Amino acid sequence: MIRYFILFMVLTSTMFVDAQIEKDCKEWKVSSPIQLHLPVFAEIGSVDGKVFDRLELLSNTKVSNTSAISLIKQDDSFDVPGIDSKNQLVELTGYVSVSQWLEAKIKIKSNSIYEVYLDGEKCKTVSKPNEEINIPVKLQTGKHQIIIKALSVDENLTMQASYVVEEELTQAIAWSVDAQRTMTIHDLLDGVSVQNLKISHSGNYALVQMSDVMKGTGKKQQITHIIDLNENKVVYKVRNFAYNLSWLPKSDRLSYLIKNDQGTSLFVYDIMSGKEACISENIDDMYLSQWSPNEDFVILSKTIKADKPGDLKRIFGNDDRLPYFRNRTNLYLLHTENGLIQPLTAGNLSANLNDIKPDGSKILFSTTEMDYQTTPFYRQDMYELSLKTFELDTLWKDELYGCYCKYSPDGQKLLAMGSAKAFGDLGLKITNGHLPNSFDNQLYIYNLAQKKATVLTKDFSPSINGAKWFDNNIIYTQVTERDGVNLYVCDVSKSSFTKIDLPVEVLDDFDFAYDKQIAIFNGTSISTPEKVYTINLKNKKYTELDFPKEQTYRYIAFGKSEKWTFENKSGLTIDGRVYYPVNYDPSKKYPLIVYYYGGTSPTDRSFGGRYPKNIWAANGYMVYVLQPSGATGYGQNFSALHVNGWGKDAIDDIIDGTKAFLKSHPTADAKNVGCIGASYGGFTTMMLQTRTDIFKTAIAHAGISDISSYWGEGYWGYSYSSAAATGSYPWNRKDIYVENSPLFNADKFQNSILLLHGTSDTNVPVGESLQYYAALKILGKDVEMVLIDGENHHILDYKKRIKWNDTIIAWFDKVLKDQSGQWSNMYPDKKL
Repeated sequence: MIRYFILFMVLTSTMFVDAQIEKDCKEWKVSSPIQLHLPVFAEIGSVDGKVFDRLELLSNTKVSNTSAISLIKQDDSFDVPGIDSKNQLVELTGYVSVSQWLEAKIKIKSNSIYEVYLDGEKCKTVSKPNEEINIPVKLQTGKHQIIIKALSVDENLTMQASYVVEEELTQAIAWSVDAQRTMTIHDLLDGVSVQNLKISHSGNYALVQMSDVMKGTGKKQQITHIIDLNENKVVYKVRNFAYNLSWLPKSDRLSYLIKNDQGTSLFVYDIMSGKEACISENIDDMYLSQWSPNEDFVILSKTIKADKPGDLKRIFGNDDRLPYFRNRTNLYLLHTENGLIQPLTAGNLSANLNDIKPDGSKILFSTTEMDYQTTPFYRQDMYELSLKTFELDTLWKDELYGCYCKYSPDGQKLLAMGSAKAFGDLGLKITNGHLPNSFDNQLYIYNLAQKKATVLTKDFSPSINGAKWFDNNIIYTQVTERDGVNLYVCDVSKSSFTKIDLPVEVLDDFDFAYDKQIAIFNGTSISTPEKVYTINLKNKKYTELDFPKEQTYRYIAFGKSEKWTFENKSGLTIDGRVYYPVNYDPSKKYPLIVYYYGGTSPTDRSFGGRYPKNIWAANGYMVYVLQPSGATGYGQNFSALHVNGWGKDAIDDIIDGTKAFLKSHPTADAKNVGCIGASYGGFTTMMLQTRTDIFKTAIAHAGISDISSYWGEGYWGYSYSSAAATGSYPWNRKDIYVENSPLFNADKFQNSILLLHGTSDTNVPVGESLQYYAALKILGKDVEMVLIDGENHHILDYKKRIKWNDTIIAWFDKVLKDQSGQWSNMYPDKKL
């Protein structure tokens, strides 16, 4: 006797209409059946009279993805192969691709009991055979997996499938069994990502700390792997309980903190012996800053919280607006032999540990004090403190543009990282008459005996991100170079830099072992997710150690990307790159999204990020990313263009670059171009729409509409402006603060804009978007605003970030594709 398993998928747009087209789904991937059995005494009720529910066989059994697969392809109905008795479990998998957002209804009728999954999430359980069901779903642009997990109730199983769609959307959907798909926001947010890398002094072991984000909830688990690099295998794995992990400097031992109801304790774990020792149980509210070179003591830091001011608070200086500004950090010394903790610093200023002298005799620390009369509004003092006599030696005092320092291995010099104006104008190399960009970092060598600095990087264009001594003459440095992050080795005696070729375009973390000259690092590229590697620093050969999301990206396809540059009106080459949609067709036209930062940092070639270009390309857009004038990583002359450049060179570059891009890329639809930026880039976006009509729409997240109100209200507005507007204030440069503010140019606004802003933004207060929205509304301009409740400058809440990402795509779809379905679904009109 034949039983029928009937599946009808009804896919519609926002509303069902009469004109519909029906198409059969004839192909499925089908797993080999698994014979299940009812438990003994299944027919006997429980103490509550409940008989065993056969659905438990479905819910508690997983079908292996590696099981045998056969492709079913017949006319209207066909048997599922291998089913010959009751209680056999089979999984059917298919994929529906949609080229625009759709509402859908899945209609199913089956003689079995089954569960239905859409993109890995269970959306329906059916316990009654032959019961017809309807499942409403909403499908975003892309490919969606549909799984039917069915349990037979008879000797065979047959199936018939079709989908029905509006006639006008026939070309917008397709059915297949091809698992290859494009990237989604869940691919970026969910699963495992690397948080920290450290290699033991011997080079025998690596510490890899990861965060595992659960899909759908955003809940995180911390995972720590200890990897034997000689055997290339994980020898120790923990979840969640330990933090502040660090290798000891001489031995293959690992230290970490554990907090419980009794307090916080410092532990050391010996990898070789497998033994754990408690060093101290009395380090509540402290943080391990650094181990001594001989492992006989630890420097701890502790934040001393100031008394709460009460309902009325007198403000002592600009930074006293910050609720945590009065807290101070002090340093402590923990003797590992007896657990004694000795306070090292006190007073009204925070002490910031820079390093411990290689012989363990002294620590190097700095303090900063606010000075609102001179930019950058603080002064740094650098000290050496003898741990034996407590004698304090002042290396420098009241230094503007202070540095972060590390001892050389012989303890005679310091490696200092700071701006070009550190140590006076020692690192300055500006020939275009502009002021230096203080975010463009340089390296210096400071001779402790002479108390004199020399500059290493004056003729080196990249901006320094970090640097580490290897020996007295060799330094490894991580740099921002154009739109990449690279690794260089510096020969101090020659002040020469040699690039080390790596398999990533954007280096993330890097740590090396002194004994074996090997290092561990991780990084990404434009279309390559995060990977972890080891590298032999002698022969520069590298080996892949881990690919945390290998399974996630196994079936994901990326469109091509390529470099594209143009020469701006000043004769400077402006870097850029283009992301093409998957299955790009040069005979078609594509809407274009233009992205930039426009502030002091380049938009690098890293994978993912808060503004994931690969996801935009996956949604059918061409994406043009450019690095306008003022970005670091291109030399001091280029980065100096950011200073006092609000609304000028960078915006000119974006306008001219977009025009040149459209001219050279005929497949980019010049009638449907959008732009997007955040923070300073949000300011840029707001201003762009008052300067040009080439952008049909724009999205500004956390944008600055009034430079003067941002300067005074944002937590770091005035201090950031000390770099971005050096020497310029609302009272002496109205040409910047008024004439170049989007708010005061709102009457020149063209086309449309979406304003996004977190309601708890302390960096760029939400009022920056509110006042721009108010102005544009009064002027009758095309403006929308979406506020993200409770979020700060970055949207970090998992569920809110997904909605925020969907909002961006929905707006661009609405304006640039004339597809308003998702926007209307998320934000339906209200008559207020």
